[in-house]
Formats: sequence, structure tokens, C-alpha cells
Amino acid sequence: MQSLTLKKYQTRARNFYRKHCESEAPDSAQICAALLKSASEYRPNSFGTLKSALAHDQKARGNHQAAKAIKQLVNPVTAQGSTLPKKPKLKQIRSISEEDYRELQEHLLAREFMDEAWSLVLAYYLGVRPCEMRSITVKDNHVHIIGGKKSAPQDRGADRTLVIDDPAVLQAVEGAAKCMRICPRTNTAIRDRLRKECRALWPRRKQHPTLKSFRHQLGSTLKASGESDEAIAYMMGHQSIESISVYGNRRSGAGQKLYIKPAEG
Repeated sequence: MQSLTLKKYQTRARNFYRKHCESEAPDSAQICAALLKSASEYRPNSFGTLKSALAHDQKARGNHQAAKAIKQLVNPVTAQGSTLPKKPKLKQIRSISEEDYRELQEHLLAREFMDEAWSLVLAYYLGVRPCEMRSITVKDNHVHIIGGKKSAPQDRGADRTLVIDDPAVLQAVEGAAKCMRICPRTNTAIRDRLRKECRALWPRRKQHPTLKSFRHQLGSTLKASGESDEAIAYMMGHQSIESISVYGNRRSGAGQKLYIKPAEG
């Protein structure tokens, strides 16, 4: 396991211990009991990720028996015959206006949440995944992105080089990329802060955008631009044109300005 992944797991585990175990170093029984008790608070995929984080954290602490016990736990929500309700999946916002982008960006900058502001720039103009934001390099007007999701078993990501001709946009992207390369905070921490600030900015709205919302919007803008399926897939960082069907629709992208194009060749 990569050290960065383990560090993220350990951070998540510590937060879980404080909230659900009221201890910095709970024993195996406490962790297992707390995880089972709180299972209904998590969607099934999140429960699985949390269980993995706790097991890896205990293993890193040298508590191999605790790690084994955690791995053997079965989610009581999805267990056969369970009557416990599953936490509903949140409906994603797949379209976001330029006005909302500007308003959110101003809100973040005014409160000096700079990591979130830089992430927003990269998501809005490039449509990159959060896991790709720290890999971006800029040379002249060429933006190179190392594709995420390239590790087995989901070998779906692809590297790409994009061209930005607008000097102001290029400067914003280059500055944001430089800051994100040295950002010490996790993607989870940035996501959680962004969610909180969206609720503060738009308290009456039932749904709020995420970084992925901007990726969906770029997909819509690309589809409305008249680019070929191959070019769209390339700019979105897909290895197959089949994947672009998941992102956006032409109607949501109509009238939106596109700032990127694929590099020649």
C-alpha cells in the first residue's frame, strides 16, 4: 500500500475513534462494536471503505488480531435477511452555472479557504478528478494531467495534454496546479469543507454541487461543442469513448464556453 493511502486511512480511523469510541486508542472489541452500531449511518460502499481504513490502521499499529477481526465483520445493513434501511444515495448535481461557480469561488476566497478555491479552479476549467489535481503540470500553454483510476482493477484513467489559449484562464490554472501540488491536506478534508461552505452559501437549497459536478458540467459543455467522441474522451481522461456517456448532456452544455482543447497529435 502506498504511504499516502495509508496516511489517509489513518486519518479517517482516528476521526472514527474520537467520534464513535471516545478514545484515541480503542481496543478491538470497542472498534467492532462501534462500527456495527454506526453501520446505518454509512452507505454500503462507504462502510466498506471505513472498515478497510480501520483494519489497515490497526495493522499499522501492530494490532494484527484487531485488524483481522475488523476485516471479518459483515455489514448488518446489507447482511442476508436484514431489515435495516440502507442510507439513500445522494442525488448528484450534474449541471452548474458559471454564475454559481463565480459566487462559490468568491465565497471561498473571502474566507481564505484557498485549497478549496484552487480545487474549484481545476475542476471548473479542466474537469479533472480530485485524485488528478496534484499531478498537473503546465508548460507554455500546455497543461499535462496524469490520469487517475489507472490502478487495477479499474483501469479506466488516461493521461492527457490540453491546450488553453486564454491567458487569464491559463494563469489561474497554472497557479492552482502549483498550489495543489504542495497541498498537505487530503482530498476528503477538502471535499468536506467544500460541502460545508456550499451549505453556508446556499442554505435554502436542498442539493449542493461537489467537485464532480464540475466534471459533469464539462462533459456537457464538450458534448455541446461538436467535438468528436474521441476528442471528448481524451479531454475527460477516458480510455474508451463508452465512458463519456456517463457525463453530461448537450442541453446542459449549450451556450457554455469551453476553454480547453486537445494538444495536437
